[in-house]
Amino acid sequence: MVWKNILVLTALLNLYGVWGSIQAPSALNLRITKNKTVDIPSTLYGYMWEDINQSGDGGLYAELLQNRAFQGVIPGTQAALFGWQPFQGAWLSVTSDTQGVSSALPNSLEVDIPSFVNGPIGFENTGYWGIKVQSGWTYTASFYAKSSTFSGSITASLTSSTTGQVFSTQTLKGINSKWKQFTFQFTPNTTAPDTENVFRITVNGADAQGASIFFGMFSLFPPTFRGRENGMRIDLAEAFAATRPSVWRFPGGNNLEGGSWDTRWKWNETIGPIENRPGRIGDWSYPNTDGLGLLEYLNWAEDLGAEPILGIWAGISIANYSELSSWPVVPEDELKPYVDDAINEIHFITDPAGSSDLAKLREQYGRKEPYALTFIEVGNEDQFQPDSYAAYRWNAFVSAISAEFPHLEFLATTQPSTALNPAYKRIDFHQYAVPQWFHDAAFMFDDYPRNGTKWFIGEYAVTSTNTSCNLGAISCGRLAFPTLEGAAAEAAFMTGMERNSDVVFASAYAPSLQHLRNFQWSPDIMSFTAGTLIKSASYFVQQMFSANRGTQVLETTPASTNDSFPLFWVASHNNKTNAMFLKVSNVGSDDIVFDLSFDFPVGGFGTAITLANPPLTVNSGVFSVANTPEYPEAIVPVSSAFAIVDPTKFNYTFPAQSVTVLSLSVKI
Repeated sequence: MVWKNILVLTALLNLYGVWGSIQAPSALNLRITKNKTVDIPSTLYGYMWEDINQSGDGGLYAELLQNRAFQGVIPGTQAALFGWQPFQGAWLSVTSDTQGVSSALPNSLEVDIPSFVNGPIGFENTGYWGIKVQSGWTYTASFYAKSSTFSGSITASLTSSTTGQVFSTQTLKGINSKWKQFTFQFTPNTTAPDTENVFRITVNGADAQGASIFFGMFSLFPPTFRGRENGMRIDLAEAFAATRPSVWRFPGGNNLEGGSWDTRWKWNETIGPIENRPGRIGDWSYPNTDGLGLLEYLNWAEDLGAEPILGIWAGISIANYSELSSWPVVPEDELKPYVDDAINEIHFITDPAGSSDLAKLREQYGRKEPYALTFIEVGNEDQFQPDSYAAYRWNAFVSAISAEFPHLEFLATTQPSTALNPAYKRIDFHQYAVPQWFHDAAFMFDDYPRNGTKWFIGEYAVTSTNTSCNLGAISCGRLAFPTLEGAAAEAAFMTGMERNSDVVFASAYAPSLQHLRNFQWSPDIMSFTAGTLIKSASYFVQQMFSANRGTQVLETTPASTNDSFPLFWVASHNNKTNAMFLKVSNVGSDDIVFDLSFDFPVGGFGTAITLANPPLTVNSGVFSVANTPEYPEAIVPVSSAFAIVDPTKFNYTFPAQSVTVLSLSVKI
């Protein structure tokens, strides 16, 4: 109803010239033929993933407790307690002086109860800047505890930190001097009005006076996407799934590489029970629990129906990115253990059930059958160390892995101009830039040689409108959120990718998620908090292009060339559904009419999905060029239907600064 009102208001504003002077839209002729020029690969649209902006821990990974196992912290420091706070005067500290829950988790929470106290006393976790409490959900919780000086009951609850309202509670008994895991559920019958809620643990002060109680490895999970154990947050997962991605590149990105060799992402430390995962300091300034590990990523890709693109560590850390750094690249004579580690990872993923120790280990951890795996990406952004990559690192990984897995295909991560041995057949290309770059780059593959080399546009986004910026820098004119202008520019580029998808076999918008309370990069395709989700204009472009896919590109006359500015387009046909799609980006400031004609009959009606102005925010009287926390639905796609009188031609007006997908029923 809100958007109906906005559309009516828009019509009135246009009528009275509020948007500017009324001009007759210019017209272009476009003929779409039945000639099919390119087969569109099923892998064309997807996402690049790494844990940045709390996108994993605190985001897609559904765990609700922050700093749940005191991983990557220094015992005895106040910083080690982030996410935790005392309740009613308990003394808290993180310690490694007592044996931890496991060898992987040496740190514990020591809770000391004062000698003269009555009533409930304990501690609480504030979640990832809040905890969503939803009526009808069942929350699964657990923690380990031990004490030699206390044997009474422990109370766990979900409680409002502002009003003290208790939404659900459980009383637990049986603590003793050895670690014991307590597992229980919360079933709140009231939805909290906000996310200012905590996970609270208390004891009766009169029973616990002077006692020391140790706790470790906490967990609190809401229901997850498709009911996966240790799985994904439902609203974020559903938003990804709604775009129908067909590739999922993981685990990064910079977060694959580590700040040093030893702090790289280690696949074998991200599998098995969460008690056995030590976690690490990630590359984006916060600890990673690695609860979202290799098997979780692979299950997630399966749930999406997406092809995994597995990144493997290739001998450099992010310290090598700086020209001033003295941190070494792994020398050639020390590289073999890392190559062997990648081979073991692939065996773990792909070996038939029961055929090897690694296959049996995979089954032990819950997955009997192998996963499908085709693409291996060797490193990440190795253009920062091209000499060693070309001299020996690329060859070492590709030669050894292909000898054991001849069916795999490899992606290089240097500049396309870097000569490699063996020559690369697929390359990962990244670009963050201003809108004009994307306008121009819509044609970068039109004349690319068809020599068997294929591109993965593994990271791309409009990040700024300041042409003087270093666009790799996080400061300097960066957009806070994706704008409509940027989304239209990205769509223009995407028409070129799809039109040339015999060369561009896959793409991945990046970064994916941004927690609004702790982020290191902007803009991002979706922003969120503990209880909210904001889909950007760029998100809707990804959804419009990915969810409306043809199987072959159709020839158009004129071809989409630089002469068409500010209009960009691609036409395609789906031979399974007999639908035709025309995707059009108008990056200009005026409406443009296309006189469309066809050399095949089209059905009697068509549908349109349009992402366009007016960016008039609800009841505000001000303009918004992006979806923001204040105006999360300022720019959303609008669907409509239209009649087609002549089955061989009609005209259609594409609004200024817009992205449109027309869907037609055809006979080709």
